[in-house]
Amino acid sequence: MNHKMKVGGLAAALSLALAVHQVLAQPTPAPAPGAPAAAAGRGGRGGAANPDPAAQLSMPVPTTFTSKIGYLTADRDPGASYPRVIQLKIGAGRGTLLATYGHRGNLPIWRSTDNGETWTHFSDVPQLNGQPCLYELPSQMGEFPAGTIMACGTGAGIAAPGASSLDVMVSRDGGRSWTHLSTIATGRPAPYNQASRAGLSRDSGPIWEPFLAADSRGRLVAYFSDERDKKNAYNQLLDHVVSEDGGRTWGPLVYDVAIPDGLSRPGMPVIARDGKGKYYMSYELVSAPGFALEPRTNSMHFKTSSDGLNWGDFKDPGTLIQDRWRQFPNGTPYIIWSPWGGPNGTLVAASRSVVRDNLGRVGSGMFVNRNGGEGLWTLIETPITFEITNDGYSQTMIPLGDGQEILQMVSVNDRIYYVKFKLPATLPTYGFPWDSGPDTGPR
Repeated sequence: MNHKMKVGGLAAALSLALAVHQVLAQPTPAPAPGAPAAAAGRGGRGGAANPDPAAQLSMPVPTTFTSKIGYLTADRDPGASYPRVIQLKIGAGRGTLLATYGHRGNLPIWRSTDNGETWTHFSDVPQLNGQPCLYELPSQMGEFPAGTIMACGTGAGIAAPGASSLDVMVSRDGGRSWTHLSTIATGRPAPYNQASRAGLSRDSGPIWEPFLAADSRGRLVAYFSDERDKKNAYNQLLDHVVSEDGGRTWGPLVYDVAIPDGLSRPGMPVIARDGKGKYYMSYELVSAPGFALEPRTNSMHFKTSSDGLNWGDFKDPGTLIQDRWRQFPNGTPYIIWSPWGGPNGTLVAASRSVVRDNLGRVGSGMFVNRNGGEGLWTLIETPITFEITNDGYSQTMIPLGDGQEILQMVSVNDRIYYVKFKLPATLPTYGFPWDSGPDTGPR
């Protein structure tokens, strides 16, 4: 990766920087070509100019943008996508943000010591080349003390020839240096194309998209997407393994979401835990019943657990995240929990696109829920609007401070962009589907 601005491209880079490094307290004019657009207020519908009350209410709830739009690399970084970010909570580095992303090479580590305002390249994770996850151990696990940092992802040349692997690297010095710890699982490489998504072959068996978290007993758990059981009609499934020794070795495989219809493909698991100890697993459900196989509609679902291990009947597809207007997040999902927003805090769900009422798929917006995942969710405005065909693959976010401010990272035009915004203080309520109001009139 080129971490310095090329002299020959200085003028173009300065032009881009001027377009995106601006405070977005209110919606701004369209930026220069190639840069992400700032979101138009109320989802770009034109606000009060639209007389249809239903259309008005299906718009995102406004948020307050609290920073400029920045980027990690001034030059384009081919393949940059799938960003991940953590904030260290233990030791001398407490408060430091570490971020990574997949691209054509080993995983880069970027660091911010000013709450995400500026970033510098810090290190690289060898032997990992995509679909990353970063995790700081919250307590002692095996030989590793609290504050040890783990990185996992697809292995680069670690598995035997003709195999794919998901591997864990460990850093004992705050992310500055890395050593290989273990292989979570191995599979067979395979193309990701229309034929494989349709379940036309039982010969492929790749594994994808690992995520690390701690269960309620303080053990390290690795969750991932798995295509190795096609012979039993699982086109793709979600499973997990548990480590009793901090990630050096891994226990038996346990299915979490697995639908034996030969077509459904739950994928991309992400785990969040709220302040009451409740776990949430979000995932996309590709080729779900009721949707044509192509073009894909990868609706975002979730399940809950009291211990991070037991997610109910693994054949249950889970709960679709949707709002009052049946709008829903679609593709490459991510979920976090923020302590801000009331006694239950706030769940925030992001995706590559939002399936909007009357607009189809758009590249902006997130969904929030302040009732422990129960009931309907609410669509909120986000600062960056992107083109969903090539951009926005597996964005990420993290709560900062008291949790009202959210740092968002998203891939646009072969760069990782970042921006901060505040969650809305209040959310609209609807008398739906029934309430104690009058028998007639508006609800």
